[in-house]
Amino acid sequence: MKTVISTIKFILDVVPRHRKLRLLLVSGLLIVNSVLELIGLGALLPVFSVLLEDNVIEKYGWARWIYDLFSLTDERQLIVVLALGLLFIIISKNLLGLWIAKVNSTFSLNMSKEFALRLHRYYYKKGFNYFKTVNSNVVVRNLRTATTQFSNFQVLGTLNLLNELLVLTLIIVFIAIYNFNILLLLIVTVLPPFYIFYRWVRIRSIRLGALSNKLTPIIGKNMFQSIFGYVDVVIMGAEDRFRDKIKSNLNKLVDIDIKTALYNLAPTRVIESSLMLAIVIIIIFGIYYLPSKAELIKLLGLFAVAGYRIMPSINRMMIAINGLHRSHWVVEILEPLKQDGVEKNHVKNEALDFNHELRLERVAFKYPGSSHYTFKNLNLNIKKGEVLGLIGPSGAGKTTLMNILLGFLTPDEGAYYIDDTKLDSRYKKSFYEKVGYVQQQVYLIDGTIAENVAFGCKPQDIDHDKLKQAISRANLSEMVAGLPKGIHEMIGENGTKLSGGQRQRVGIARALYFDSQIIFLDEATSSLDSKTEQEITESIQRLSDGSLTIIIIAHRMSTLRYCTRIVEINKDSQVSEKPLVSKI
Repeated sequence: MKTVISTIKFILDVVPRHRKLRLLLVSGLLIVNSVLELIGLGALLPVFSVLLEDNVIEKYGWARWIYDLFSLTDERQLIVVLALGLLFIIISKNLLGLWIAKVNSTFSLNMSKEFALRLHRYYYKKGFNYFKTVNSNVVVRNLRTATTQFSNFQVLGTLNLLNELLVLTLIIVFIAIYNFNILLLLIVTVLPPFYIFYRWVRIRSIRLGALSNKLTPIIGKNMFQSIFGYVDVVIMGAEDRFRDKIKSNLNKLVDIDIKTALYNLAPTRVIESSLMLAIVIIIIFGIYYLPSKAELIKLLGLFAVAGYRIMPSINRMMIAINGLHRSHWVVEILEPLKQDGVEKNHVKNEALDFNHELRLERVAFKYPGSSHYTFKNLNLNIKKGEVLGLIGPSGAGKTTLMNILLGFLTPDEGAYYIDDTKLDSRYKKSFYEKVGYVQQQVYLIDGTIAENVAFGCKPQDIDHDKLKQAISRANLSEMVAGLPKGIHEMIGENGTKLSGGQRQRVGIARALYFDSQIIFLDEATSSLDSKTEQEITESIQRLSDGSLTIIIIAHRMSTLRYCTRIVEINKDSQVSEKPLVSKI
């Protein structure tokens, strides 16, 4: 019960304000559903009374009223009318119950979608370092599994639990009014096994949930590595080792799922056995202490009706409680979203102009958790239209400097200026509208050439004139013309149908399509052969007309032959000017 109360409190804290009215409506429908269940149960009693008793028309006023209303001529007709009435009530109750279940499911599953989007926004607000330090499979698990389990087990499970609890309470009150001895018998036979089973399952469900939560991203990581590392896996003969890892963790996950399925099925068996014990007690009691077998049959009928509705109700309650325990780990994942924290931290975007220079002033930077400064008292000016080369040994800080210039890393001391405006969160959106970034491994989606150049645009929104111009400036026209479908050719996952140089040029075309004023090239040619490197370098030379500011990280000086200035970062992360490379 402690878990249930804490879950309800968490749901109320984390559900956004605009959803709380809807939550209230859904809760109200639960009460309606509970009343409908009670009506369905109560409608059985008149039928039992007519079947088991004689002269019901003389005994009961409701029977006489129905008899006269329909102008009936004998009790058999009364039984038929009551049976048809019972059928109508049950069908109506079930149809309304299905509609209420649809409303509840729609509410909770929409919550899953909304929380996935809010969590995605929250992770993006954590920034560059977060995505560099956290395993991507953990992020995906949180976005998909955690939010889905929250909606299915925490929200929908809690709603179902409260609904069944209300139904059970009304049934118990009804039975207590009708026959208190039946209630006592139910309490004595059903409650102890239910309590013992709940205590036994609770800790195990929490443990299973934690294990499942831990294994899911590990399995995802193993599968991801074996798929994207296919070539290395096959050549190194590591296929069986990867499959053994996947098999071992899948075996553990299957074992968890089997135990979970058993825990969900067990309540039905436990309660059914308890009710059968109660029936045996009633039969023994009736044989010795009731005046007639008719009274015994009537008592058994009433107990059967009560058990008929109580058993599935308790079973659903147990499944809901097991779900709450197993998915309790999602509370920690969604904790940051409590009380609309993401929306409260919304930053107003402001326009940023770039007319003169990018400037680092007395910048110091060290990575979180490190005592060593990568840079200290760093000053660097990059004029608009300049082609700047950054060179230095591995580990000197080239990529760190690039990420500071990209705004991904924030200096611990000093400042980064665009013209005379200090770059902070207010100006990031406007800044990135001016920036293009070509990595060593350009990120390409499993789509067409057009979709990869116009990255993030819907196919119907692509500007084909801009697309053609960008492809031409990136020296891709000849390659595109040779493809069967041209710009609509699918390039495979991560550009598997393209060569290394073609992937780099697609990245350059992407930057040009979005009218980037500043283009960063991070080791864009380091993995290419000398001929392809020369082609990319010539593509860069064609762009070096003063209209673009280009910043290039490279290992080889040959890549920087068209730079207007070269800056060297030495092994102590000191920055100094370096002579230009001959362009001949």
